[in-house]
Amino acid sequence: MQLTSSSNHYAKHLKEIGMDLNLLIVEDDLILQQQLNLFFSRFFGSIETANNGIEGWIKYEEKSYDLIITDLTMPAMDGMELSKKIRSASETQNILVMSAHSESSKLIELINIRVDGFLLKPLNLDNALKQLTKTCQLIYDHKILEYFNTMLEGDNKDLRNSNIDLECALNELKRTRVIEKAPLSSDSRELSENEKMMLYTRSDKMSAVSFHASYPFELDKTNEELEMLEDSFNLLLVNSERTMDHDTLRTLTKIVREYAREIEMIPQFGAIAYGIKELAMTFESVYEVEKLAAIMPMITSLFDNLENWRRSIFFYRNAEDIHYLDNSLISDALSLQGFLSNEHTSSDSDMELF
Repeated sequence: MQLTSSSNHYAKHLKEIGMDLNLLIVEDDLILQQQLNLFFSRFFGSIETANNGIEGWIKYEEKSYDLIITDLTMPAMDGMELSKKIRSASETQNILVMSAHSESSKLIELINIRVDGFLLKPLNLDNALKQLTKTCQLIYDHKILEYFNTMLEGDNKDLRNSNIDLECALNELKRTRVIEKAPLSSDSRELSENEKMMLYTRSDKMSAVSFHASYPFELDKTNEELEMLEDSFNLLLVNSERTMDHDTLRTLTKIVREYAREIEMIPQFGAIAYGIKELAMTFESVYEVEKLAAIMPMITSLFDNLENWRRSIFFYRNAEDIHYLDNSLISDALSLQGFLSNEHTSSDSDMELF
């Protein structure tokens, strides 16, 4: 069988999608079987043959095939009976039947069996390649879909595990906030500060490379958005050296809130997002703008750490563990929040004295 120019389009595409597929040819004419084997070997990665329907059924029971091509008229067990047995065993097995024009009366029954198509004898290359390409494309698409579903199931499992860790972390954060609001002795205050450093830890490590490979969403955009917010903070920092007013506070609050919102989109970093969001809410309760000058070094240190965290995970992707800075970042945010809360409480107490 020689390819003609009109067959080249189908032949090229069939070779691209067929090399990962395995084929079973069931044909009792040994010369035709050999010719088909030789011809199809150009397009399929693996080919096996059977001399009749019985041998074909035995092979089918022993091994799975992406596609089965069977002759219709054979001794012992013909293609009709073989197709029925295969269809009874599997609703999804792909089957093509080779038949002569004189056997067209059986086509309706084969259609009822739900075979995937027909190859008429003598084989016409254009028609045969067109039918093979159509069928193999469906098989290929189904395998790709199964692959992505498997990947998605794995990602969903990781996300569920991360959500469990996140829920524990958030509960610990909330518990710490309750402890901070309660009257504490010096010993219990020291215990609370130590607990802050252990807010979010994971026993399983994931490198930045693995994180990017397994995460189902686009992370480059997250990196760009976080970098723009860091640039906005640096600009605010320069301007704050000249003036510190309520506009500065509002802008700072907006930057911190949007930074938390970007991180919040990624479940693995929900605890960090929660800590930064709480800090933004604390900024909103600050009324004495001059206090910002006292905490600007602490805020700058937080954003320096956030930038290092972003670069190592989202940009350079060289972090051996994507959670290596979680505790430090949460601690920085809580320290700022605690400082502002204490200052706010002290101001209220001073007002009460007068």
